[in-house]
Amino acid sequence: MEIEELKIFQIRVPLTVRAAIASGEYEYTDSVIVELTTDEDISGFGEAVIDPHFTGETFGSIVYALKHYYGPAIIGMDVFDIVEIHEKMNNVLVHNTSAKCAVDLACYDIIGKATGKPVYKILGGALNKEISEVEEVVLGSIDEVVEKCIEAVNSGVKSLKIKVGEGLPEDEEKVRRIREAVGSDIEIRVDANQGWGSYWKALKVIRKLEKYDVSVVEQPLPAGDLKGTAMLRKKTNVLIMLDESIHTVKDAKIAIELDACDIISIKIMKAGGILPSKELAEYCNVEGIPCHMGTSWETEIGWAANLHLITALKNIRLWDAYSPTEIYWGLQKSVGTPIKSYVKNGVKYVEIPKGNGLGIEIYRNVIKELQISEPVIVKG
Repeated sequence: MEIEELKIFQIRVPLTVRAAIASGEYEYTDSVIVELTTDEDISGFGEAVIDPHFTGETFGSIVYALKHYYGPAIIGMDVFDIVEIHEKMNNVLVHNTSAKCAVDLACYDIIGKATGKPVYKILGGALNKEISEVEEVVLGSIDEVVEKCIEAVNSGVKSLKIKVGEGLPEDEEKVRRIREAVGSDIEIRVDANQGWGSYWKALKVIRKLEKYDVSVVEQPLPAGDLKGTAMLRKKTNVLIMLDESIHTVKDAKIAIELDACDIISIKIMKAGGILPSKELAEYCNVEGIPCHMGTSWETEIGWAANLHLITALKNIRLWDAYSPTEIYWGLQKSVGTPIKSYVKNGVKYVEIPKGNGLGIEIYRNVIKELQISEPVIVKG
């Protein structure tokens, strides 16, 4: 089943509310949507989120990489040869992981449609049959943040991921008030997004947060400061998770050798798609390091891929999981079948797409409405 055409759509999806984290502020999600079409007239869709803080890529770089490097390299290849497709992409242009991710997701979408299976079945089946929602709460005034946490818990959410990184006393006051508001039975994770900056500042904040039963601290220091993060692990009693620091198996190997983390966060945009995400999770599993599935605030296309990975991979023990349109600062438009949530026995869960491939129908009219430029087409 040969790839005949690659089509590139550049879209901008406004957020309902401007969302801020320690490393930046967002009022919309920018994405490049890729459609691959085969000689058997089966199409698959993938996504590349534009997030320069994480991958260094922009609209221009992603479109250029797809048009002039990855597209020409894979046209004519069998879509089932996913390992070779990644090798071809790596050989013609290194890094550019979001662009690679778009191709990877589209290939898996086609493979699933061609075989009549959802992607999680192709990856090995449903190990996590229910995905509990983990609410992500961005920066804001303490009153607003506490209110959002209360709303989430009242809806059935049992785990909260709180964006921090502002330092003392703001971060301590925020976590203290959240813990008082939601009680002792709700898990609280915090994500500094590199915001604390230095070892000494991070150490002071984490020691203050320990008393509020914080389960995980994500990316407390700048991405390159693995030695500082290793020192934090020795001086604190909270699990340390690395996100921005880890893109590849090589990154994970270095972090594990330095004892710099307890958990590694995987994102399809950082890793380059489903295949390298799976490889990273399996490597960490052998090394005894559990993984977390994170999000780059994708549309339904990327979110479907995230949920398939959470469902299928046994070493993904934690995750971010919610509907990209239902969350309070979420996307104003759905580019495909909306990701839904449901409540069972008082606990809120996110629905796993059940259709073939990624399991979502693409809304072409919405993509057309959100386009910021004309589509780019690559053929043999």
